[in-house]
Amino acid sequence: MILTDARTLGETSSLVYMERYVNDGSPSGFTDVYSTSEATSLRLGADAFALPIVDIPDGVPIMDFGDPPDDLFAGTMAIHPDMLPKTLPHLGSRRSDREPWVAPTASARTVKLTAGPGWFVKLAYQELIGRGVRHIGRRQAGSAIEITDILSRAGATGKLPPRCYFLREVFGRVIDLPDGDASYEWGFVVREPDPFPRNDAIAAMIPGFALFARDSKRPTDPPIVAQLIERSAKSATDFLYEDIVAPLLDTYFQFLLLHGLQLEAHGQNILIAVDDSCQPVGVVVRDAEDVAKDLDLMRELGLPTVVRHDDWNCLRRTQYNYQILHSFMFDFKLGEYLIGPTIAAAARWHRIDVAELWQRIKDHSNTYIAKLPDDFFPRDTWFCYGNIVHDQTRRRPYLEHAEPRYR
Repeated sequence: MILTDARTLGETSSLVYMERYVNDGSPSGFTDVYSTSEATSLRLGADAFALPIVDIPDGVPIMDFGDPPDDLFAGTMAIHPDMLPKTLPHLGSRRSDREPWVAPTASARTVKLTAGPGWFVKLAYQELIGRGVRHIGRRQAGSAIEITDILSRAGATGKLPPRCYFLREVFGRVIDLPDGDASYEWGFVVREPDPFPRNDAIAAMIPGFALFARDSKRPTDPPIVAQLIERSAKSATDFLYEDIVAPLLDTYFQFLLLHGLQLEAHGQNILIAVDDSCQPVGVVVRDAEDVAKDLDLMRELGLPTVVRHDDWNCLRRTQYNYQILHSFMFDFKLGEYLIGPTIAAAARWHRIDVAELWQRIKDHSNTYIAKLPDDFFPRDTWFCYGNIVHDQTRRRPYLEHAEPRYR
């Protein structure tokens, strides 16, 4: 993909293009192993497909979180096409005649409406995508809206990190799907298409993975990060540090220090906002469900945040992997899945002072780490996990490594 200007880059079709074609998939290798059907596949399917909207029969319990963005979801459920055989027989319902066209995104079960405001809709998917089954019940939907509420208040009062934005998840719906004498929860979540807080300087968003991925339709094009450097007046080393890595570190650590929230900041959940000249403006966070609430860190830092949904994606010191998860999300997900590959891609096209860059990254990180509890990260080691689908009923088999690169 060749950057022309941010007006064309900012078109919805360009974001969808990057999601689909400027995307090497997860480093785990599971992107193409466990995904949606070929008809709805990001890589193999059509550019768009109809999103099933199903009427909810009278008597089916409904729980809503937030406010529906429009009347598309009045009395209805959004259901992934692959999941209709699992849901329609139990609902005894019919499909609505108001089914919008949607484009698949890198998340596989998250789709983007191709018309109107362009909402993202995150759908329940009760089969493997990547490493796990993608369930959306009360806990997941409620937590996503709660995280959005916390960050919305922070944005309105100037308590978000500088150069930080996020895509708000404004509505979630969960129904109790009848299944004989029992029932199970089935839901969806609606995400806004534009960053909050509003910044008119933002002309486009680039998915984090697209910074370094190969364009499968134009494989000889330079990676986007190399093109951004070319457009900058800075050296490659200064650009990578000042415009990409430092804002990522600021966002990650200030979410922890200001709100006790830990991001899952890999290349899919992070986007880079750019202006009309394709110069970075800041970091955009998406997928609120993936944001963990560190309850003990909130208490230890004296943060006023009150968490209602403390039964989903919460961290407590009593967990065996409390320290491990801090390293896993920072060293592995942010570091090895996003920062490292971006630097490596840039270095193939531009001259970079690697020793200086890594030292600046460590110094920047350690300035924040000094403000966290002494035992927040494991000392002198970092953790990842192997490329396996782990058994959810057992402890995850983490892999330990020496010499953290990013702290």
